Amino acid sequence: MGEVVETCDYSSGGIEEEKIKYPTSKWSVRQICKDGKRNPEGICFNPEDCTTDAGNPGTRYTLFRDGENVGTACLSAGEEDLVDDPPPIRALVIEAFERLSWPASKLEVQPPGGKTLVNLESNFYTTNSAATSISVNLVESNVVVSARPIAYRWNFGDGTSEVTETPGAPYPSLDVSHVYDQTAKVAVSVDTQYGDASFTVNGGPPEAIPSTIWVTGAAQDLEVVEAVPQLVLR
Repeated sequence: MGEVVETCDYSSGGIEEEKIKYPTSKWSVRQICKDGKRNPEGICFNPEDCTTDAGNPGTRYTLFRDGENVGTACLSAGEEDLVDDPPPIRALVIEAFERLSWPASKLEVQPPGGKTLVNLESNFYTTNSAATSISVNLVESNVVVSARPIAYRWNFGDGTSEVTETPGAPYPSLDVSHVYDQTAKVAVSVDTQYGDASFTVNGGPPEAIPSTIWVTGAAQDLEVVEAVPQLVLR
């Protein structure tokens, strides 16, 4: 029978992904020895061999996160020294961008009062157009992430929607308007896409973030009614 090849739980790339998930954890590795014999520094006299995902010769290690054994890793020469390096702050910011609490836009509808008329141009807008900055702490650094609304998706509640780059405006503007062709009770909302994002670390220069994210807005009821003619006596 041939020699049994031991597989490993992690590659160097897999460890980097884990470091991003656990940015404040301490990582370390320890060689796995074929016979258990080590020198005083813990280096195996006869380490177990493996082949990395890239096809290079490697050594099997036990991987520790905050001192706890989380599996085995196959690392080539030089990759061991990178394990305890902190993950790049940029990677952490990009990964955290979608988890931040970007504000939803408040929808304004005209005519106000929750009612509009059939065949009337109903006006929609929001006042949320300025950039938002959120402070977070990553790997003991003060990071400020900023983004602004770059698009709005207007959901008119009748199966139609429209995407614009502008937030609309109050009457007499009809920048974002919609005509309902029949009476109905609908739920309208506006979703906001944040982008044009950047971050700073400890007050340093801003660096761009390529990510965008949609934030769903709260729905509100709108009743579409017919105008009722009234007789006016003179």
